[in-house]
Amino acid sequence: MILKKFGLLLFLPFLFAVHTAQAEPSAKAEPPAGAAVGMTFVPIEGGCFLMGDSVGDGDSNERPARQVCLSGFAIGRFEVTNAQYRQFKPRHNSGSAKGMTLNDDQQPVVNVSWEDAVAYAKWLSLQTGHTYRLPTEAEWEYAVRAGSNQSRFWGDNPDEACKYANVSDITSKKQWPSWKSFACDDGHAVAAPVGSFAANGYGLNDMLGNVWEWCEDIYNSEAYTKLPKDNPVYRGMGEYRVMRGGGWSNGPMGVRSSHRVGLTSDFGHHSLGFRLVQSGP
Repeated sequence: MILKKFGLLLFLPFLFAVHTAQAEPSAKAEPPAGAAVGMTFVPIEGGCFLMGDSVGDGDSNERPARQVCLSGFAIGRFEVTNAQYRQFKPRHNSGSAKGMTLNDDQQPVVNVSWEDAVAYAKWLSLQTGHTYRLPTEAEWEYAVRAGSNQSRFWGDNPDEACKYANVSDITSKKQWPSWKSFACDDGHAVAAPVGSFAANGYGLNDMLGNVWEWCEDIYNSEAYTKLPKDNPVYRGMGEYRVMRGGGWSNGPMGVRSSHRVGLTSDFGHHSLGFRLVQSGP
């Protein structure tokens, strides 16, 4: 239950282990069967993009940037919420941080492992007759970029973060003074209700910040640039799974479109959740 390669204090300053028991888009988001639990999925047209750090402000495991081409898919507009997850596990408690709750219905579910997220997707698939899964790492980065090749989908200026993302900021620094923070104020010390910030160009909310998001792939820094160009996903050897996007406890280095970290699949923490992809007919 350790992060691959990176120091915890740098990227996840508020980290608690929890071994759980349990192209352009279409103009309009369409709620398919997943709406049975209050989800909206946004269809994303397939296309090619430059995946990885092409700006030069990332880590070696994000480079070299390379062209990747994807088939179309539909991804959740929001991160999965506590209310949605509790339809699967009614007793789940996302916890709190310094007395501030992470467990409100519209906050993103946290303290869930990769295994929990996969189990939820399988459950939802059985409930609805559609197929749900975690996004691949390539799908996730394609979705967050929304056509951008800059550090973040809103551009390279980190101080614009608080319009688009819930991050470590002036508000959270009052509680955790030692954290590396953005020089802006988003008004939330911990996880915000999903959709509280402006969407990216694909109409997706909280793709950066709020909570980290699990991806399907096994983390591998070497395989990252050696996968096929078309629809890449790494399911080879390795004990770590990819997590993306940064969370409410992260500063500028951790909240970037190409930033990638690996974490063991049985591990959860206070700023790690997930969103789903709907695939199939």
